[in-house]
Amino acid sequence: MTKQIKSKQRVADHGEVFTREQEVNAMLDLVKDETLRIESRFLEPACGDGNFLIQILKRKLEIVEKNYRTSQREYEFYAVLAICSIYGIELLKDNVEACRKRLLSYFILQYEQTFPNQTNPDCIAVVAFILSLNIVQGNALTMCYTESQEFLHFSQWSPVSFPRKFSLKRHDFQYQYLVDNAGSPYQSLQEFRSCYFLDIQNAKPIDKL
Repeated sequence: MTKQIKSKQRVADHGEVFTREQEVNAMLDLVKDETLRIESRFLEPACGDGNFLIQILKRKLEIVEKNYRTSQREYEFYAVLAICSIYGIELLKDNVEACRKRLLSYFILQYEQTFPNQTNPDCIAVVAFILSLNIVQGNALTMCYTESQEFLHFSQWSPVSFPRKFSLKRHDFQYQYLVDNAGSPYQSLQEFRSCYFLDIQNAKPIDKL
């Protein structure tokens, strides 16, 4: 059973209360079709240590395993794409670190079970890199990072077939702009060159005119 509080002091200071797994899954079932789409994006604005995000990841990786377990390359690509679709904002640093670790550990567990003794450390490193950008310490109300007070921004990862199969394209967006202009065309803060999914840490930014 999920523990709902870490301490009374944290509840008093930050209003920190965690949602039970049963309640999480009941809410996710309201949008069940979207949770089963690998590329469907989810943002948890108060993600804690990942109670919602881990359940979303579990559902997505079940689909990846079902559809791509016969091809390790395809499994890796679509598992990475599933990770790319999960975002979180959390006020407390220890929760951010715990959430990233929890999601990464679950991915590694499923990856190792699907391909025993064949896991690629480059794939695991890519997942850790994505989580470092997608799960951030900030305040969803002020839309700023906790430490710097600069506006939050997130990376959107999209599958592309150039320059080769299994490539990804990264665009960075300011969170405030996404919220304030919902439904409008988005203008990215920074665009990166497309690259093979296992090389995305090295994607080069495209200079703006």
